[in-house]
Amino acid sequence: MKCILGAAAIILTLCGPVYGEGNIVPNASFEELKGFDGENPAGWWSWNSDYNGLTTEAKRTGDQSVSISAEANTETHSGVLYRYRNVVPGKTYVFSCFVLNSANNPITGGAYGQLSIEWLKNEKEIERTWGVTWGPDVSMTDWKQVEMTAVAPADADACNFVIQFFRKDGSGGYYADDVMVEEK
Repeated sequence: MKCILGAAAIILTLCGPVYGEGNIVPNASFEELKGFDGENPAGWWSWNSDYNGLTTEAKRTGDQSVSISAEANTETHSGVLYRYRNVVPGKTYVFSCFVLNSANNPITGGAYGQLSIEWLKNEKEIERTWGVTWGPDVSMTDWKQVEMTAVAPADADACNFVIQFFRKDGSGGYYADDVMVEEK
C-alpha cells in the first residue's frame, strides 16, 4: 500500500495538475457554479449576459464550458472577463483559452471571437491590447487553442482578461474552456 501511495505521489509531482499549473486565473475551466446553465462562471463577469453563460453542451475538460454569443444586432458584442488586481507593470502576461464553434449556432459571416486585455489604473481603462481573432473557420469538433501575449503598461495596477464575441455582419456563437494566464 505504501508503494502504491508513493508511486502516485511521484506521478502527481512529475505531471502536475491536469491543467493550469502557474495559472493566475481562478475557475479557469468554468467548473463553478455546477449545474447553473446560463449563469456567469464563479469569479467571472459578463456583459450582455443573456447571451453568455455556463453550459454542459460542450466541454474540453471537466463538465462545463462557457457559451458566448450576442444579440441579433449588427454592431453588438458580448463576452466574459476576469479582473486581475495584482498587475505588475513591465511584466509579460500570456493569456490563452480553447475555443469551439457552436454546432447549434455556428459563427457566420463577419462575426468573430477575440481575446483582449484591458489595462486599468484606479479602475479606469488606460490601454487595451487586442489579441488573436477567430471566425466561421473554427472547428465544431476540435477545440482550438488561441493565445495572446502583452506587456503590462507602466501605470497599470489591474487588468481584465476578456473573451468576447463581435457579431458585426454575421451571427452565431462559440464555447470557451480552459483559460490559462501566466505572469512572466
